Amino acid sequence: NPNLKWETTTQTNIGLDFGFFNQALYGSAEYYIKKTDDILINPPYIGVIGEGGSKWYNGASMENKGYEVSIGYRGNILKDFSYDVSGNISGYKNKVTKLPSDVENAYGGNGKGDNILGRPINSFYGYIADGIFKTQDEVDAHVKQDGKGVGRIKYRNLNDDDVINEDDRTWIGINHPDFSYGLNINLGYKNFDATIFFQGIHNIAINTYDVKSQTDFWSVNDTRSNKGRRLLDAWSVDNPNSTIPALQAENVNDEGRFSTYFIENGSYLKLRNVQLGYTLPGSIAKKMYLQKLRFYVSGQNLFTVKSKSFTGVDPENAAFGYPIPVTYTVGLSVTL
Repeated sequence: NPNLKWETTTQTNIGLDFGFFNQALYGSAEYYIKKTDDILINPPYIGVIGEGGSKWYNGASMENKGYEVSIGYRGNILKDFSYDVSGNISGYKNKVTKLPSDVENAYGGNGKGDNILGRPINSFYGYIADGIFKTQDEVDAHVKQDGKGVGRIKYRNLNDDDVINEDDRTWIGINHPDFSYGLNINLGYKNFDATIFFQGIHNIAINTYDVKSQTDFWSVNDTRSNKGRRLLDAWSVDNPNSTIPALQAENVNDEGRFSTYFIENGSYLKLRNVQLGYTLPGSIAKKMYLQKLRFYVSGQNLFTVKSKSFTGVDPENAAFGYPIPVTYTVGLSVTL
């Protein structure tokens, strides 16, 4: 592409660092505006173009407006017990501010004018799943939907015509959290020390298609693979209140189409790290010709609190369903 140029970013920050009571109360606050122009993108192309179809372009421009706030307090209780507790929160709003016509369909939308412009980048576009058809009367009352039937997913008719088709798609989720947060706790008592760190994000839409297409359906993906246990709770006459569609040998209702069925709330709070340590008294360390000797044990990702509506294993890695592992460490730190 002879017209290609580097993308550029301009950022303006307004910040404040503060400390009071002999730096016992401390923290910072910041507001920023970040603008990125001419984002590089390699959009899909029709096969008839052949060699040379894969080409980089300068695509959308976007803007982030966000904040970061942290505050902490530290001190001592008597002379042997010390503490330092701090928390932080940050959030931002993202939107696409410019969309060149030659790449406007590369960021989602219907290709007919409903595009990403003015919306957060990487937003999800698809159908709205309106639950499960429970009776034949519901099926008969619904507009034309190829493959519809009792126990099948019902899709919402957005343009008020008489058929469910690609024109009934809309923007169904934002892949940006409302805010992120963390909490650090550092404690010390004589030669013992402890560190605890929590981290989380709130209200983010995540795409669970790769997992739910295997755990909730028999025929959407490979019919010869192992399936998830959720299939055991699929809709049936004896289980009419299930939110999982009935088992089906063929995907006649096209339930693999991207819809709100695969969009879930990925909020979580994780205990990221806990570490307990003990430092040998200096007099003993010197006899061993050492400046400092510290023993410690730690654990990472010890537990996760997630949204009640989340059906997967770990919202932080929802695409393939593998949880972030719990890790335990025993260590020795030596300073010569």
